[in-house]
Amino acid sequence: MISNLRSKPIEGHITDSAGNVLRNAQVVIKQEIPSGSFVADSIRSDDDGYFISKPMPNGVYDIYESGIRISRIIHQAVGTGIPCFQADQENFDITSIDSFTDLANAYNLNSYKTFIQIEPSSNDVSQYGNIFPIYDRNILTIPDTNNELFKLSEFFDFNINSRITTTRFDIEYFTPITAISSEYKRIRWAGVPGIKFYKDSRIVIPLDYYSIVPSMPKLTVAFNDNIITTSGESILLITISETNPDDLDGVIPYISVGNIVRLLINDSGTQKYWYGIVAKIISDGTKYQIEFEQWRSSRFEMEEDCTVGQFINEIRIYDGMFSSIMAIQEEVNQRFCVTENNYAQDNSEELYSYIHMLVI
Repeated sequence: MISNLRSKPIEGHITDSAGNVLRNAQVVIKQEIPSGSFVADSIRSDDDGYFISKPMPNGVYDIYESGIRISRIIHQAVGTGIPCFQADQENFDITSIDSFTDLANAYNLNSYKTFIQIEPSSNDVSQYGNIFPIYDRNILTIPDTNNELFKLSEFFDFNINSRITTTRFDIEYFTPITAISSEYKRIRWAGVPGIKFYKDSRIVIPLDYYSIVPSMPKLTVAFNDNIITTSGESILLITISETNPDDLDGVIPYISVGNIVRLLINDSGTQKYWYGIVAKIISDGTKYQIEFEQWRSSRFEMEEDCTVGQFINEIRIYDGMFSSIMAIQEEVNQRFCVTENNYAQDNSEELYSYIHMLVI
């Protein structure tokens, strides 16, 4: 992959002359080329005046609002990250990865993972080794079962030749807000190790729910009288019906399987948070039933489980994984940006921790 294919979005806030944010403003981005200019993207600002374009290559761009040019920028994307590629199946065991849909139906999306590759197929690791430093030991034989590398091996089912990188990576993926939208936003993973599954394989980076870091919520809705109807160790079910149409209209158009949610629960007057992954959305024509799987993140431990009868006062919806995350038409380098996470490397407490992970 050549470096000039790297792309990153153009983003910012639209304000008026007094500094007030402009909501729902039409932002047009034009690229300057020797023969003139053309419209590279057209998006609208959100309630905070924020806009983010699709990934753009290097170049000079003019930003227009209501037909008036408000800014000219020199956009630079090259050199801001590590080249990345679609992962060759020869570099990971595809038979051990269940489909997104099957895992959702089994309330086990925590186990979903996909991979991007940070070494080109032309890189002969059998002759020259891997690009990034690797832990030079067989992590399966580490006797201390509380050791993070041992937990990592349990999760990924490594074989005897497996290794992980000493480097930790941050990954950003730029995705449309909806299937028919040209507006883009981020999905982010942080502090993720690169993985070498086989003796002569190239390094891939796992993208999963353990390392994902939700950014700004795409929707926050206050609930009125929704009560938890089914609860277990990892499964939660709520029903949104026509009896509370504000909740119905406010949530259903924006929520999809794979999203991460944060529920504000009222437990006998005490408020607490519960995090989940949307596993199913079912409708019988008059009501919607949403089923969640408890999200097991490496960032925190869940406070406690929910119980039947508790009230949900608020729901926040965040972008998460989805079934076609690697089914992309553009070069991988245009959608993904991979950078080294020096904090995770230099800090004694890893950001990407498996110590408290529950292995299924």
